[in-house]
Amino acid sequence: MKLQPITSIHTTTIYNAEPSKPVSTTLLSVLLAIAVLIQVIACINFMNLSTARAAKRAREIGIRKVVGAQRQALIGQFLSESLIIAFLAMAVAVPLVIGVLPYLNQMTGVELSAEFLKDKQVWLGILALGLITGLLAGSYPAFYLSGFQPLNVLKSKVINLGGNLNLRQALVVFQFVLAIGLIISVVIINSQLKFIQKKDLGYDPNQKIVVPFRTSEALQSANSYRDAIRQIPGVQVVSRANNYPSQFVFNDMNFYKQGSDMNAAHGIQFMRVDQFFLKTLDINLLKGRDFNPTDTIGRVIVNEATLQTLGIEADQAVGQYLYSDREEGRIGWEIVGVMKNFNFNSLYSEVTPFLFVYSNDDYNPQMIIKAETEDYAKFISQLETTWKSQVPAVPFEYTFIDQEVQQQYEADRRLSRIINSFTFLTILISCLGLFGLAMFTAEQRTKEIGIRKVLGAGVSNIITLISKDFIKLVIIAMLLASPIAWWGMNKWLGDFAYRVDIQWWMFVLAGVAAIAVALITVSFQAIKAALANPVDSLRSE
Repeated sequence: MKLQPITSIHTTTIYNAEPSKPVSTTLLSVLLAIAVLIQVIACINFMNLSTARAAKRAREIGIRKVVGAQRQALIGQFLSESLIIAFLAMAVAVPLVIGVLPYLNQMTGVELSAEFLKDKQVWLGILALGLITGLLAGSYPAFYLSGFQPLNVLKSKVINLGGNLNLRQALVVFQFVLAIGLIISVVIINSQLKFIQKKDLGYDPNQKIVVPFRTSEALQSANSYRDAIRQIPGVQVVSRANNYPSQFVFNDMNFYKQGSDMNAAHGIQFMRVDQFFLKTLDINLLKGRDFNPTDTIGRVIVNEATLQTLGIEADQAVGQYLYSDREEGRIGWEIVGVMKNFNFNSLYSEVTPFLFVYSNDDYNPQMIIKAETEDYAKFISQLETTWKSQVPAVPFEYTFIDQEVQQQYEADRRLSRIINSFTFLTILISCLGLFGLAMFTAEQRTKEIGIRKVLGAGVSNIITLISKDFIKLVIIAMLLASPIAWWGMNKWLGDFAYRVDIQWWMFVLAGVAAIAVALITVSFQAIKAALANPVDSLRSE
């Protein structure tokens, strides 16, 4: 037994049988890192857009310097502009966050309300974020733009911004590395979730309803309730057990085969079930027979993994005994059947040795109903009506096994929703960065484009000229993002015993999507430059 701080219950993943699936602190750190990267990308794009428009503000800066403005004053001006934009954005962001809280709650599986805005620390954090963002985003443009020489800009000389092109290109590549990596992650995560939904579990969880008997009073009426609901149209089979698939199995014991002893025993999980359990869950029986009402408590049905672990041949298993030494002496269980392996727990773990022990109904608090109906609302209502007539003092509860099975992967679906949202934001912000670089490139090559048009270059030639450079950046980003995404997704898939294979087409799909987004983003600026009148760019200054 170990003591665990209450504050660590939801973020400790090393224990079994938790009441709810905890969240990995590594996952939280990854999500926080992505959020910080998105914020940094937004700042980088602001820098790119600001410096890309430098030529349009050069004359203003020159005039201010001529009339006596010091560089420190200009730096202060640009930083102030950046801070104003950041705080205006913050003023829009706060009500926007309140508006999207329902979607945020659905995406993350938590219940947040606007009450958190009453916390002073939250506001201090928001103000600090706005201040840091404004200063970070405005720092490079402030120092860069304030360094223009007034003599050059007032003579209308071309300002040489080419020295910063490599930095801008590197920043765009960095943004698309993140965007493509997230796209690859989305494709792989969704593929794994689809695989989980379609994976053959070895039993059929669909149309199986569980009604729990939680009190001794309810258990006393369990048999009469079972007999009563068997008369309801749509009820095919009703079984009682002490557990059901997707729930943690607490029962286990060390068993050994005939001719061995406890030194060769292996721990095997088991459940107590009645003679209808296999039929209810459609579990395949490979050898021997199912339980019947004449069986005693010492009869068991084992899975294939049990035989393999204990070294028993399947053809010779029926009729053999499994033993376990207890304080009262050696106890034996006769194998009456061998069932096919099935995933009793989640696909995170492989199939382990498992067996069913025949049990009297009095020990089985879970009732599993195999149903076939088109109107589940009416069917559940009939189950509840019968319950109230049989067990009036205990509230009626029910759950669907297929929903319980899928609930095991809710954290993964939540991760998928979060990654989808982050991917959308990252692509959107990366497109803004690409747009800024396209604007910068078009302005730097205005005269070149004009000369090419005069010499006969068509619109398509100009668009290709501008676009191909950006496609190269996206391809470089794809080459860098692919191994990173492959490593990260392999780590994530490593938690699953049953998983999809990472295919080459997943990376190609992400690259094609990124190239398509880049072309759409760049095409606007490329078409604008290609359609411009060359006379305007080549006339005497």
